[in-house]
Amino acid sequence: MRVFLNAIFVQIFLSAYIYWRGWQGLPDKKYIKIPYASVYIIELMIYFIGFFMSSTGLLPFDALHDFAWIGTSWMVFAIYMTSLLLVYDLFKYIDRKKKIFPLSFDLRAKKTRLVYFCSSLLLVCSVMAYGNYRFRHPVVTEKNLTVEKEAGGIENLKIVVATDIHAGYLIDKSVVSMYVDKIMEQKPDLILLVGDIIDYDIRSLYEQQMETEFHRLKAPYGVYASTGNHEYIELGESKDEKILWLSEKANLNVLRDTTVMIDNAFYLVGREDDQCKTRKPLSELMQNVDKRYPVIVMNHEPHRLEEEEEAGADIALYGHTHNGQFFPNNVLMATSSMIYNTGIIPYDMKPKFMYELPFGYKKKGETHVYVSSGLGLAGPQYRIGTISEIVVLNVNFKK
Repeated sequence: MRVFLNAIFVQIFLSAYIYWRGWQGLPDKKYIKIPYASVYIIELMIYFIGFFMSSTGLLPFDALHDFAWIGTSWMVFAIYMTSLLLVYDLFKYIDRKKKIFPLSFDLRAKKTRLVYFCSSLLLVCSVMAYGNYRFRHPVVTEKNLTVEKEAGGIENLKIVVATDIHAGYLIDKSVVSMYVDKIMEQKPDLILLVGDIIDYDIRSLYEQQMETEFHRLKAPYGVYASTGNHEYIELGESKDEKILWLSEKANLNVLRDTTVMIDNAFYLVGREDDQCKTRKPLSELMQNVDKRYPVIVMNHEPHRLEEEEEAGADIALYGHTHNGQFFPNNVLMATSSMIYNTGIIPYDMKPKFMYELPFGYKKKGETHVYVSSGLGLAGPQYRIGTISEIVVLNVNFKK
């Protein structure tokens, strides 16, 4: 319901405002205004056809992919265009009251409106084009970590971490194939997928035979996954169908509140997402862990970093936040993190979007913490002010 209401707000109210402001500046020529109006009408039809038909099974995959891409892209476009046009209206209002501009510069003139509208349109389209490029060209973030423990006979371990792949209609098989290529290029010793591997529904994965891409992930010490909140979104699927697909079809080692010892050298703990009603505390999962060995924890949502620290984890890996995904969300996240870290807001009173660490690395006690910006995206395929990333941890073990 929340997604539907957001769509209604963007597709009707914001689009109507943008349409009206553009209409006011356009010349009174039918050959200009009719195509202009047609763009808005066609986009609105495409969005709502895709929205209401996506769960019926009547539309082929390619159509759903294109409809979803257009609808989510328009959402970003509408938000940015509305923001710029509101700035114009604000200055116009101030000028009417205070006369801050010279008389020769009339913000109410049709030509001025048209120039500003076209300039805003060009700016937004350019920013979105760059944002889509950033999404389609993930960066490799490398961190060198030292864990002051022996790990059997292992002195160095290259761990490749990918979070928030969101495989589905938008992050389709071609994109996932690019992700897999990028991961395997790093020549990992261990691959960890930390939640939100699947997007909203499972049907698109069956239609694309997406499991064949995950089968290409190989590493000497294995490929492991933990659950994210999207693995618990059920849109017509049976209970835990997404998680079973990951383990049975994609052949991933899904750790659900599970601790494993790998090669008699180090422990790997995979925590259930916060959405799991039977999620166990980390202290219970690590009751039988010999902490003389290194301990790595996968935990999708970075809400309580002190839990991994207090339990004695050496490395704690998170995702979920996307670092806000696009501006200004990333700035809001960074600002809210600064406020939260002052200690004036108790944990049980903080909003869900407020994190101690929304993105990046932090040493918390003896625990190396990394919150990834994520590899894929939920919804619009744009990285504006943020990055899509694969994280490579070069871990050195020594006593």
